[in-house]
Amino acid sequence: MDKGKGKGTEQPPTLPPLTFSPTAFGYGQAIWPSTAPDDTADTAGPSSFRSVTTAGPSSFSSLAPLDLISVPIPPEPAITTPPAIPRPLGHRRSLPSLTGSHNGKSKFRMKMNSSTLARKLLFKKYDGDACPTPPSSPTDGRDFDPGAGSCFAPWRNDSALALEYGSLPPLKGRSNSFPFPVSALDLIPASTEDVFAPILLVVRNYFDDVLPRELRVHIMLSLIAVHEADHACAVVDGTWSVAKASSSRNKWVGRDKALRELVRFSRVSRSWQELVFDGQIWAELDLHAFPLLPKSLLLRIARAAGSFIKDINVAGHVNLHSGTLIDVTDSLSALTVRSGSLPFTHLTGVNLRGCSAITTRSLHHLLIQSRALERLCLKGLTAVTNTTCDIIGVYCTRLAVLDLGRCPNIDAGGIRSLAMTAESRGEYLLLKELRLSGLKHIDDNTMAALGHAAPYLEVLDLSYVRQLHNTAVEAFVACHDEEEDVDNGFKIVCLNAREAGRNIDESNKYRRRVTRLRHLSLSSCVLLTDAACSNLAHSVPELQYLELAGIGSSLEDEGLIRLLNTTPHLKRLDLEDASAISDAVIATLTPALPEEQDAEDPPAPESPLEQLIISGALEVTDDALLALIRGCSRLTVLEADNTRMGPAVLKAFVRAARRRALANAKLVAVDCRGFGEALMKDLTAHTRPRLGWRAYGARGLRYLDARDGSVEDFKLGQDECDPARVVVKTFYGWQTVDAVQAGREKRRKARTRRAANESSTSSDLDDAAGRGTRWWSPGGRRSGANSPPALAEVTTNEGCNIM
Repeated sequence: MDKGKGKGTEQPPTLPPLTFSPTAFGYGQAIWPSTAPDDTADTAGPSSFRSVTTAGPSSFSSLAPLDLISVPIPPEPAITTPPAIPRPLGHRRSLPSLTGSHNGKSKFRMKMNSSTLARKLLFKKYDGDACPTPPSSPTDGRDFDPGAGSCFAPWRNDSALALEYGSLPPLKGRSNSFPFPVSALDLIPASTEDVFAPILLVVRNYFDDVLPRELRVHIMLSLIAVHEADHACAVVDGTWSVAKASSSRNKWVGRDKALRELVRFSRVSRSWQELVFDGQIWAELDLHAFPLLPKSLLLRIARAAGSFIKDINVAGHVNLHSGTLIDVTDSLSALTVRSGSLPFTHLTGVNLRGCSAITTRSLHHLLIQSRALERLCLKGLTAVTNTTCDIIGVYCTRLAVLDLGRCPNIDAGGIRSLAMTAESRGEYLLLKELRLSGLKHIDDNTMAALGHAAPYLEVLDLSYVRQLHNTAVEAFVACHDEEEDVDNGFKIVCLNAREAGRNIDESNKYRRRVTRLRHLSLSSCVLLTDAACSNLAHSVPELQYLELAGIGSSLEDEGLIRLLNTTPHLKRLDLEDASAISDAVIATLTPALPEEQDAEDPPAPESPLEQLIISGALEVTDDALLALIRGCSRLTVLEADNTRMGPAVLKAFVRAARRRALANAKLVAVDCRGFGEALMKDLTAHTRPRLGWRAYGARGLRYLDARDGSVEDFKLGQDECDPARVVVKTFYGWQTVDAVQAGREKRRKARTRRAANESSTSSDLDDAAGRGTRWWSPGGRRSGANSPPALAEVTTNEGCNIM
């Protein structure tokens, strides 16, 4: 109805109702309605649906491939594949895209998209004999086999394979006009797992799963032996040199390197961490090479190993505090068996040398719980007091090695208390090695108590004991009312006045105790004289090392000769600064050389003397030294600096050492005026100025080693690490060392200057500027990149030239 002026509202276009004939895909039977107002069958136009019978470019004759659908459904094959869930696809090709004509396809798709005609045609079910349409969706539940070579299944080459669409899930994103799943991916079964996830390659861990734990621990433990063997082989084979030893990579070798590797292995896994910190590996906790070891790692090892640890060496750990030592002691302590008894460790060796931060309380806490101690080193600790000696005497009854040298807070009273504690139990001290260097307030009673309570001593160090008298030495070996105890090795010898060093007129007998001392050090005991040597005569028959250095002129021939006549096994004798001794002492050490010896006579015993130090002995002559060199075939070290030794002794010693093939032979002749530069040049081929050793600790000494191949250095010096060469320390030898060091420094500066020149001359322009302005550059430096450019008119020929 028209409500006013203007054009009325247009109604939307409407189509007449559609009528459909029985659906069949043969185009010869289809009756298509026309969209034109008239129903003339012979009308042909581009928009007519009845032009299917007309051959034209716009007709539907281009859809001829659809005739393949009209073939009857073949029977099911005898063998069918099991139902498989096809993999859904994200994109499917539609039916019009399979046609060959592009002109008709576009019109057909436009019409079909504007209505549901195609969907109704394809999904409508018919009854009777009409040919049924193939299922357009997998939900229809009907089977269809397009056959091998069909355009709908071009991948098929086996007609026996049937596609079971009944089990296919709905395909998302697929065109509704396309009835067939013609993609090859439809045959791939679907999976709930991520198909793009990488396949895990399971590698069986045979080390952790197959090998037993004891074998795995043994493998870790063998790593230490392998590193020690490798280092030993490198030394023997000649591949270990000073340059390699001085490298930071070789700071730790052998066992120390193996321990570092084991700690690194603990980061691999939990199982390896348990193996690395197993108590069998850390039974000997030697950490002296790691003075900066963290507290956490030390506690970790102590807690993991526990009572397995038998020996602990933390020498040089200045950061080891008392709290840490107490925690370590508690971690190493085993549980008590009886209630009320103290916990105890299984430690047999403890070395705390240099641990200056520990306190007396923490030290006593460790000693009280270490009842099985056999070796204890507390050298130089301020925490050691006389009470410490009492605790050692009460709790550490198995102690065999004790080092209390240079402890400032103990004196002779603590040693006396230690000896009396053992006597009160009716036992002997089991000490075999006792070092008391620098002990204060020592007297005769202390030495007598020590000698009686410790009959098994083999090493006694009393160096730098300033109050030690001759009578104290006599009290140490004196024996009054004691009887021999053969079972415990307690022997007594009776001496007359002559043998004891007394006046001949005396008729008394002197009973002395025969000790087991092998090493006795009385160096720098300034109150001693040769009478102390007479008191030791016949009491030390097993003595091998005797140190009497720093006593001075009070040490004369008589007592010393009496002692040397009763020590047939002496290997080392240190008589430094003994200026009063003469050739008689040297003759005592020299074995008699038979002038005429029959073939039936047994050979004369060789002298065991290996080292002799007589520095400052001005009365000793060359003849005595020459006889000593010829008679002592094992003499390796002769230190006779500041004496009257001449060139003949030097030549004889070098010749004898080479003939006897002595390794690391050494002759010290500093301040001997008989040696000249010409003599040292004649012996250059067989001598060396220093005794070099290959280790990281000697990197500062910079020894000259032939294994490093320093050809330029050998023009000035000799190989200092060759054991076949004789070490000769003289004034000219030190000049050789200085010359080698100066040559190395000169070459280093030359390389540094050359490198600086190369870096500064990066371009020709910079080179020309540097050469032209060098004469006025401060310090002779060439112009760099930041320097102003040289003037063009200034050349090298103009200006000053310093000749």
